[in-house]
Amino acid sequence: MKSIGLSGLRADLPIGAMAAFGCLRVLQRVEVFRGSKLAWERAGGSFTAVLFPPGGQAESDLVAALMADVKTAADRKELTWRKKLKGLGQQEYHDAAAEALQEASQRRRETADWFAAFGCETGLDREGNIEPTPLDMTGGPQEFLAGALELASRLSTEPKGRKKGKTPEKAYREALFGPWEYGEDQHSLGWDPTTIKLGAFTHQAPTMMANSGVLAAIWLAFESIPLFPCFSADGVRGFQRSRREWTLYWPVWERALSLDSIASFLSLPEKEMWGRGATAVYKSRRFYLNKYYAAFRAPELGGVTAAAAAG
Repeated sequence: MKSIGLSGLRADLPIGAMAAFGCLRVLQRVEVFRGSKLAWERAGGSFTAVLFPPGGQAESDLVAALMADVKTAADRKELTWRKKLKGLGQQEYHDAAAEALQEASQRRRETADWFAAFGCETGLDREGNIEPTPLDMTGGPQEFLAGALELASRLSTEPKGRKKGKTPEKAYREALFGPWEYGEDQHSLGWDPTTIKLGAFTHQAPTMMANSGVLAAIWLAFESIPLFPCFSADGVRGFQRSRREWTLYWPVWERALSLDSIASFLSLPEKEMWGRGATAVYKSRRFYLNKYYAAFRAPELGGVTAAAAAG
C-alpha cells in the first residue's frame, strides 16, 4: 500500500500527535480518502506519522483535500452554535447536544461526536456550569470555538496586506511535512509545550509578546477533539485525572490503523497499551500557567519496546 510520510507531525509533541489524529479524522469526510489509516515510523529520537490512503493518493492530493475541507468550517453547527465552552449552562448544553443526537445517524454523527467531546452533563464546575473538555485550555478574552473559526478562516483565504502570511497551501505543507517555522502570530491553544511563555523566563510580560504557532497544525489538532469524548466529570478518553490535574496519554504504533482502531487504542490504560501493540507511549500533564490559562507540559516518554529502541 502506498504511503505518505508526514514528517512534520511528530509523536513527541501533544500537538503533533493530535494533528496526526485530526488529519485522519478530516480525511474520513473526504470520499477519496475515506478509509485511510495511520501509523508511525522512527525518525531520529522520535516518531513521525505515516498516512496510508486507500487509493494511492499523493501529497498534493492530501493538501488539496485538507484545503477544501477547512472552507466548510463556517457552516458547521458544532463550531458556530456558541463562541466558547466556558460558562456553558447545563440546560443549554443538554438542549444543543440532544438536537445534535436527534439529527445523527450511524453514518452521519459528526456533530454528535463533537458535542460528546465538548463536555458531560454530569461534569459541572464550581459555578454549576459544564466543565469543558480538558483540551480547552483557553481563558480570559479567548473564545475557544470562535477562535477556531477564525483560524479556519485564515486557512481558507489567501493572505492580503503588506505583511502577508503563508498561503493555505504553504501552511498545510509546513504542518504536514515540516519543518515547523513558528512564524505565525497564532496561539497554540496550550497544546504545544515549545510555545509556552513563562514570565519568569521571558524578557517582558508574556501578554506583551507575540504568539508563535503553526497554523495548520493547530487546526488539525483541533479536529482531533471528537476522539476524546467526555464520559463523566473524571472520565475523558485518553486522559487520567488526579484532582484538578489531567494527564494525556497517547501510544505510538507501527502497523497502519483505522480511525476506529485508534479510538479504541486511546481508550486503554497505559499498561494495556503495551499489550495491544504500542511501540512507545507518551504522556503530558496539563497545568495552569495562571488562574485562567492552562497548557501541556513537555511530554514524558513512558518507554519504548526493545525493537523500537534498536531501530
